[in-house]
Amino acid sequence: MGWSCPSTAASRPSEFAPDRGKRPSGGNQRVPGGTTSVLTAGPAARKSFTAGRLRAGRHTAERRPSAVEGRGNNTNKDRRRMMSYAIVGFGRIGQALAHAFARKNIDVTVASRRPPEALEPQARAIGPTVVAKSLREALEADTILLAVPFGEHREVAKVLPSWEGKTIIDATNAFPVPEELGGLPSSAFVAKAFTGAQLVKGFNHLGAATLATDPVVAGGHRVVFLSGEDEDATARVEALAKQLGFAPVKLGKLDEGGALVHARGRVWGPLIFQDLFKKEP
Repeated sequence: MGWSCPSTAASRPSEFAPDRGKRPSGGNQRVPGGTTSVLTAGPAARKSFTAGRLRAGRHTAERRPSAVEGRGNNTNKDRRRMMSYAIVGFGRIGQALAHAFARKNIDVTVASRRPPEALEPQARAIGPTVVAKSLREALEADTILLAVPFGEHREVAKVLPSWEGKTIIDATNAFPVPEELGGLPSSAFVAKAFTGAQLVKGFNHLGAATLATDPVVAGGHRVVFLSGEDEDATARVEALAKQLGFAPVKLGKLDEGGALVHARGRVWGPLIFQDLFKKEP
């Protein structure tokens, strides 16, 4: 069996079980920082959102060419080493993320515990830049989007003896929060399994149907929230989110602003399921 969970991590009830409870209410949300940005919630209503550190971070998704490489020609961009990406987990969230890559013609590998032949028809249907590979092959990527059920993350982590040099984008949610977390944010718990990797929480606060749609709408871009312990890793994920057409909002560390996109006990963080848009200036 593969990771074919209806959401990402058996933990996105609102979209997939609409009668199980109310989504968190809208209104103004406060995020560490202090820069005010006008965002639109959903397709209609406007919201005022206090968003810290909205200035674009340093783009580190590509290696800058040396002075020799860049001298006297126009091939600088072609000579940069582009980052490689993989989506692990090909359920509804994994497929929604694959659509985002295909929309921008960005190459991405997809994998699960199922053989790549089982994933290939759906991958091909999403777009030519989406390629199914074995799990081990997919994990050769620089950046891995983790779209498996929360409880399966340790099985993925066991595949490699070390995750040194890799960036993990944790799109999982733990709900209800298991006792084994011991009060840690779920992503901090996940990070412990991926020895040597830099982990960034991201792409986890939206349901699959919303995440799969074009994030560029009239006058703005759909917001994705990012949080993590390493600023360089967060900047890399921020750059990717922008490439995919989203408006990334950095919340700070996992146990600070990141708490707004984590569940506590049986209560969702206040930014979970908030479909917000950052309007262009």
